[in-house]
Amino acid sequence: MYQKLKNLTLWQYFLGFSAVWFVLTLTNLHWLIDNWYLYSFNLSSSHDFLSRIHGLDFSKDPSYFLVQASLSSFVTFEVFFGLLIFLCLALKFFALLRVNKRPGILNVAPYLLVLGFLHEGIQMRIAIALSIALWAIIYFAKNQRFLALLILSFACTFHISAAAFFLVFFMVFLYERFGLGIIIAGIFLSAILAYTSFIPDLLIWVGEKTHARFMLYSHADVLKNQNRSGLFQYFVLFVIFLIAVVWRCFIPESLIWKKLYQIALASGLLAISILQVLRFNVVVSSRLADLLLLPILLTLGAALTQLKIKRRYWTLSLILLALVFYCAARGYVSFHPAQPFVY
Repeated sequence: MYQKLKNLTLWQYFLGFSAVWFVLTLTNLHWLIDNWYLYSFNLSSSHDFLSRIHGLDFSKDPSYFLVQASLSSFVTFEVFFGLLIFLCLALKFFALLRVNKRPGILNVAPYLLVLGFLHEGIQMRIAIALSIALWAIIYFAKNQRFLALLILSFACTFHISAAAFFLVFFMVFLYERFGLGIIIAGIFLSAILAYTSFIPDLLIWVGEKTHARFMLYSHADVLKNQNRSGLFQYFVLFVIFLIAVVWRCFIPESLIWKKLYQIALASGLLAISILQVLRFNVVVSSRLADLLLLPILLTLGAALTQLKIKRRYWTLSLILLALVFYCAARGYVSFHPAQPFVY
């Protein structure tokens, strides 16, 4: 009987995983919001392998371009993109199994509704980096700190923005050493920086000196046309809502979930700080805040499962309704037809 139940569960996971992968792959290939991925793949496939390797810029996302260089001779762009989406989802799912032996739909619903459609396709390099970073988060929560830092360093080779979790880990470390006071001091400092030009001026100076990629989003014409939907100012409210739900509804039932709870709250506070301090640049601030939602959504999934067990169906339904509403609004903005960028 146990073996039959185990086999049934495996089939449910397989069918559910396959359905999510299929939908995300078709959706993102149909719209392909960022044509840069197709352009980069075609450019890579037009050269022989040695030329691709020789032409790699190892200072910018080297692991992604190495994977692309290795596969572009053997598969089409559609197959390549589908494989990357499969890899991202598989890494996240197996990481989840490290802390939850039998996850249900509520455990993965927050990620799929908030970030799945956005990262697994539109921001593929960030999606790969986050899939690896999730393992770093879990090992950090298990007090295997050195291994977590190594894994996170590897994640940064797919997209440097994953380095934001170094700061999250540092915040948790400071909290463990000095308590809540250091967090309050950090919030106070962020509030001060949000109303000065120090951070914007510093970022522009660093970007100009290092030719950083984020400078592409700092041109006057880009800044002028940002936030055309008018939804950015409400994003911080949504992040606050997610943090509040985790804070009030989740009860850690083991040491590892207690650590994940702390990481989630630290990550959420950092996301709010970034949305305020970097609000002059919607693209940069929202993308950083998006990826910092990952540990919050992991913990939120566990909180929703607890609400179901406790039969708090009204609270559970309202939270899910809010997530669906956000998914619809963010999905409409993300997949709204736009003029393709010409490279």
